[in-house]
Amino acid sequence: MEPANRSEIQLQKETLRIETFSDGVFCIAVTLLSIEIGVELHGEVSNAGLTDALLHKWPICLAYVISFINVLLAWIGHHGLFKMFRQPDSAIMITNGLLLMLVALVPFPTKTLGEFLLTDALKTAVIFYTGYFVLISLAFRLLWFAASRKKELLIHDITAKQVRQTTRNENIGLICNVIIFGVSFFNPWAALILSFVMWVYWIVFA
Repeated sequence: MEPANRSEIQLQKETLRIETFSDGVFCIAVTLLSIEIGVELHGEVSNAGLTDALLHKWPICLAYVISFINVLLAWIGHHGLFKMFRQPDSAIMITNGLLLMLVALVPFPTKTLGEFLLTDALKTAVIFYTGYFVLISLAFRLLWFAASRKKELLIHDITAKQVRQTTRNENIGLICNVIIFGVSFFNPWAALILSFVMWVYWIVFA
């Protein structure tokens, strides 16, 4: 085997190792989201009591669905970025670690959103939740900056157009999350609806 080929294989192994670890963190984050869903009955156990308890869980379930979709889209985006990485360096590993740290803690703002969705603390809960995803978007932007700052860190056949398009997508994602965060200060429900609109954008166009 040629030395150059051995070097490329080693680089692929390093990238795959980082991506495999990252996939594990995403998987754990999604699993932890569902752990927060449970039913508690107070008083006598009955069909009516269980039905009422289940119906009262819809805010938690809504928060779960919102976060599951957000984490799923984040995982898809993360996978897309790593398909373009050729030679991960310390900057990529550090920024990727920052992103994973934030992803792993998504169950915390999710639980907060679900528990306070129908209370007077709704605005604070949505501000906290949307602000948290601003941080995740910023971490994605930093990860891409770390990778795109040097041509040799990316795969050989990537084009300048692809680099510009990815940069554009990362910037749009960050700007959209900042806008949603700003809206949450004035209309929390509108902020959640805008989150849905952003999902449609990413699924259809990005």
